[in-house]
This record gives sequence, structure tokens and C-alpha cells, in this order.
Amino acid sequence: MKKLFLKLLLLVAPLMILMIGLAYMLDPYNVFHYKNIRDNGVEPNKNYIKMRYLLDNPYKFDSYLFGSSRVGRINVGALSEARWYNMTYSEGIPKEHFENLEVLVEKKIIPDTVLIGVDDLASSVNPQSHHHQLLRMPYPKEAVHNQFAYGRFLINYLNPVVLDSIPIIASHRRDNDKQSAQRTNWETLTGWASPFDYGIANAIKDIQSIIDLCNKNNIKLILFTSPLHKLTYQKAVSFGYIDFLVRLSDITDYYNFSGINDVTANNANYLEPSHYKSSVGDLIIDTIFYNKTAPSLLSQGFGYQVNAKTKTALFRLLRSQIP
Repeated sequence: MKKLFLKLLLLVAPLMILMIGLAYMLDPYNVFHYKNIRDNGVEPNKNYIKMRYLLDNPYKFDSYLFGSSRVGRINVGALSEARWYNMTYSEGIPKEHFENLEVLVEKKIIPDTVLIGVDDLASSVNPQSHHHQLLRMPYPKEAVHNQFAYGRFLINYLNPVVLDSIPIIASHRRDNDKQSAQRTNWETLTGWASPFDYGIANAIKDIQSIIDLCNKNNIKLILFTSPLHKLTYQKAVSFGYIDFLVRLSDITDYYNFSGINDVTANNANYLEPSHYKSSVGDLIIDTIFYNKTAPSLLSQGFGYQVNAKTKTALFRLLRSQIP
């Protein structure tokens, strides 16, 4: 029996080593190639990759934009007042922004300003779910004090399951924004918002943690709500999104871009119901940094500065927009 076991081991071990080696070289999520990202048709783990970039370049930037992939079209690099870096990553949520900021602060990388875009994902996505998704697995905050934690993180990407991405990589074809927009059939779409399984209370708690961390480290924090497309917004409202906005106003001031208005009701401003175009990102920058917002949009709640004095009028407006 012992000899049989050894023979099996000799047969299986080389195969496992080969598969692990292939997983490392293939690296569909680019965690092993974070310094030289390859466009292979598989979305890279941007949370991990961008954290590694900031940790490797601690003095390159002094301000960060956090948010889900929806803030990816905001060109903060055009702002000359500071050295900005866009930390957008897939399904980015406040809990992960807080943990990433914790790591940076622990490493003495303390930004002057943090800009955060929040949306319905804050209440609908459970952070624990990302720990089981190779695309969204967050940077291991424990690695700040424990190198074994960093190793455990990387081992997840040596799993032979990553070889399933081979067909995607082999057939990869690039699509530009124009082509993607042309393929969108708006008549059949109903919005991509999900039920608030994580919960409004948990989301607010996570955002409060960010506020406290920034206050403690003298970091200027600016919050805004992403301008969800009308279809997505209406679905999010059915799950309690306005209640989330109300609760958010109880703990902080913020800029509101949520609601049904001339921007969010216009399909031309969106790639599909989840992501707005860079032209909308420019409107967000104009409002927050240059106090430039068309009066017609302000009257519809777009670019509205929410504080203790103004929030009642805004929420009355938002509720009046819902059929």
C-alpha cells in the first residue's frame, strides 16, 4: 500500500506542479503581473493591483478617488490642484475603501484629500462575497503586519480553476466604447440594481468608519452619490435607495447626483444602465471642484449640496420623481 501511494504521488505531484506553473504564467487576473498589466480579455483584480501600485509609489499622489467601476469615467487626472489617482475597482464598496485607507495610513501614506463616490452597491453587496471572487478579492489588509497573509492571498490565484479562463483569453477581441454603446438594446433593459442584502445600517456604519479615519488623520473627505441611470435608479429606489440617501445625510454632507433628471434620463450619457460616460464625469468634477452646475440640473437635484439645511427639500424632490 505504501509503495502504491508513493507511485501515485510521483504521478500526481508533477501534474500539480505543472498546473500551478501554468496558473502562474497565465495569471488571468494579473496579480502576479501587476507591474505590467496585460489586456487579455479577463478583467484584472484592480483592487489588489491599484493598492500594490500605491504602496510601491507612496509619494506619487496626494489625493485619491474611491468608488465602484462607475467612477472609472471621472478624469481626476485633469485636476491641476493636486496629484490625483483614481482607485476605481469592480463593485468597490465603502467597507473596502475603509480597509484600503487603513492600510495606506498604517504605511504612513496619508492623502490630503479623498473623494468617494457611493451608490446602491454600498447596501446591496456583502463585502464577504468578494473574498470568494478572484476578480474582486480585496487587498489583504492583514499583510501589513503578517507576510503569511500575503502569501495566503496569492495562493488563491495558483488554483487550477484559473485555467478555465483560457478560452476567454484565446478569443479576446477589444471593443471600444462606441461599439459597446451601439450594441446596447435599451428597450429590453430594466436596470441592474440588486436588493439591499447587506443592509443600509451596515453601509452607513462603513461610511462612518471612513469619516472617523479621515478626521483622525486630517484627511479632507468629499462624498458624492453616483448618477445612476434612470432604470437602475428606479430599481434601487424600490429597494430603499432614498432611505439610504436620507441616512447618509444624517452623518455627513455630500453632493447628490442621484435622481431622475436630464442627465440620468438620457441614454446618450451612458454606456449601459450601470456606467455613465466621461462627459458625465466632467459634470461631477465641475460641480464639486469648480461650483459650476447648470441651474436647470440643480433644480432637478443633480449636483445638489446636501446638508442639514437643504436635505429636506432634496428628499421631497426625489420622492416626487417616483411614479
